[in-house]
Amino acid sequence: MSATSEVEAGPVDHPWVVTRDDAVTVIRFEGGQRRTMGISGAAQLASLIDERSTRAEPPVLVLDVSILHAELSEVLEMAAGRPIADWAPWLAAISGLECYPSATIVAVDDQASCGGLELTLAADIRIVAPQARLGVMEAQMGLIPGAGGTQRLPALVGHGWASLLCFSGETISGAEAHRIGLAQLLSDAPQQSALDLAERLAGRGPAVLAAAKQALLAARRTTSEGFRVEGRNFLAAVALPTTADTMRRWLARQAEGDPPAKDPSPLP
Repeated sequence: MSATSEVEAGPVDHPWVVTRDDAVTVIRFEGGQRRTMGISGAAQLASLIDERSTRAEPPVLVLDVSILHAELSEVLEMAAGRPIADWAPWLAAISGLECYPSATIVAVDDQASCGGLELTLAADIRIVAPQARLGVMEAQMGLIPGAGGTQRLPALVGHGWASLLCFSGETISGAEAHRIGLAQLLSDAPQQSALDLAERLAGRGPAVLAAAKQALLAARRTTSEGFRVEGRNFLAAVALPTTADTMRRWLARQAEGDPPAKDPSPLP
């Protein structure tokens, strides 16, 4: 089927909408004005990816992403003792995208930061608008990236740029992201460019794409110990009283329609 809208639920619990589903699947994030993704949204995305990964001929996957960060109210619940296992859907969605048995493309026309960028990093190819903003902003919240950002970012941009982004918590433009290798292509219409590329890749055939993807995954340099260190340090940061206070200030500004994630960045 093509040009279908598979998901009709509201943006809070089910923010992902499938707009095409044939040789190419397009999944768009519609997270409402807050543009944050909660655990239920991550679970929905993980399910959508998993269903397509088990098809006899997995389609080329395009994600239209505009996510500012995870839902901070849920992170505060973690600080108050909510079980870490509740966040498994986030890791399932990101791992599902990374290990998907065909080509994956992410389009960013506005902003992908924090968990939104960590999801974006798991794709094979990123296409961004020149004026889009990308970054891991957790340091501004008193946190560190906790969904693979510290592990995947250095492989794409090198240790120096990964350090600058993780330490500062600032975003960079799509143009700068392209210059340093974080984004592969620039486009004034990244969604359309991602769709055009996906159609060309689908024409190569699912067997070819699957073979190439398997080989490319074998070249990944991340290690399980690296992810464990990131996870432990993220949890330690969540437990700090100063971090809870910072997140509450972020939530207050969000409620006023002034999301801190959209503050100007000093980086290009």
